[in-house]
Amino acid sequence: MKKIITTGLFALVSLSVFSQGDAAWYALNNSNIDLQQKWESFGLGEAQFNAIKDEAYVNPNFVQGKIFQETKLIKDEVPMRYNAYADEIEIKKNTSDDSFSALIKDPNIFVKIFKDIYVFVPYQGSNEKGGYFNVLSDGKTYDLYKKTTAVFREPRIAKTSYERDSPPSFDKTTTYYLVQNGTFLEMPSSNSKVLKMMDKKKSEIKAFIKKNDINLDKEADKIKLVSYFDSLL
Repeated sequence: MKKIITTGLFALVSLSVFSQGDAAWYALNNSNIDLQQKWESFGLGEAQFNAIKDEAYVNPNFVQGKIFQETKLIKDEVPMRYNAYADEIEIKKNTSDDSFSALIKDPNIFVKIFKDIYVFVPYQGSNEKGGYFNVLSDGKTYDLYKKTTAVFREPRIAKTSYERDSPPSFDKTTTYYLVQNGTFLEMPSSNSKVLKMMDKKKSEIKAFIKKNDINLDKEADKIKLVSYFDSLL
């Protein structure tokens, strides 16, 4: 798969241990996530945390997925989900397990959760500062990536009769990026700014937007537009 991981500048971590069985493979993951520590760290009661914890995920359900090292499938049928708050791929050994861990963060490893592809991209050469992105379009020149982030909002007590109490929550935001050779440009939502971004094919893009009634508030239309732009190059 072309450019699915931008690994040229990063050292490869050997994953030959994957062939040695599930026990060795599982050892590559971070320590098991303790949910009790999670809700206590937010200053919430267990019931409060349980009421909002699903909001931290793009999809709170564990879905069967695949783990790849570069283009090689190294593990299939792995229950996994993306935690947008912790920016981690959480995995289980088996669907029936109550416990789960976080997949090791490495730019040479990507996952496919049902139809969604997640890649890990370092930031300024640092894995620690890097993060996961959902690949929406994989073109010959330009790709379209999506970043979903969840932020914890503390509960607020109304100070006046005109205000309302606000319960704790995880608020999610989504940002789209046009990616070329490891360079990320935030994708604007206005047509005029998009035309400026795609200036080298401005007339064709303008005609395509008009003909296809492209609405950049819709993810599907973003994918169509970036795929078309890439096809012109």
